[in-house]
Amino acid sequence: MKYFIITGTSRGIGESIAEQLIAPDHYLFCISRERNEKLINKSHNINYYEFDLNQIDEIEHLMERIFSAIDVSNAEGIYLINNASVIAPVAFIDTAMVSEITRNMNVNLLAPILLTSFFIKKTNHYRLDKRILNISSGSAKNLHPGMSLYSTAKAGLDVFSKCAALEQNHSDAPTGIVSIWPGMIDTNLQQEARSQDPSLFPSAGLFEQVKDAGMLTTPEETAQQIIACLFKSDFEHGAVVDLYDYSKVQQGKF
Repeated sequence: MKYFIITGTSRGIGESIAEQLIAPDHYLFCISRERNEKLINKSHNINYYEFDLNQIDEIEHLMERIFSAIDVSNAEGIYLINNASVIAPVAFIDTAMVSEITRNMNVNLLAPILLTSFFIKKTNHYRLDKRILNISSGSAKNLHPGMSLYSTAKAGLDVFSKCAALEQNHSDAPTGIVSIWPGMIDTNLQQEARSQDPSLFPSAGLFEQVKDAGMLTTPEETAQQIIACLFKSDFEHGAVVDLYDYSKVQQGKF
């Protein structure tokens, strides 16, 4: 049995990843703030956890519950996909509320760091296939006014992934770790960016142009690419993998 822990499965990429991973020999642990009944009804091999990753003090307990449900005796591999993300606040930093700043950093950076830490602790001595995918963003490099928090968190996630991978090189039973830029996808995050007031978020028009030009990929297509990365025989441990050709964007850098 292969076990998968996936965050942000209520919709978008996370939902598509979970759907495509459903198989008789796969068991999924899905995490999101809202319960996805459609996904649950597709398989008996799903444990669903309604959990807000902003509650970082409760993440250790969450991972305890998940690992208590894993039968290591029949485990072929255990995998963590840190996909959950929030873009808000899309605003200049001097207008952002403290609660918004804290939530952005908690969900986008601290939660994946903690989940990675507890995953490695729990599997440290398991001699089986262990891999972590941290879903990052090209926004770590391609910067826009109003997205300082999101870009900072994703850049931090990339650096963390590379450093944690270096640490795993010293382990007798290492976990593979990769950070992925999935590209520009037609999800709620993109819609949220497009719908902002241009006077408050100057890049809103650029996101709209990319949508109109048909340059957004679907969550299903992106999920397929992400899963292919997860199962690659030559897993790119310690790398930041870019799934999108940003040179296609003619109206600006994203």
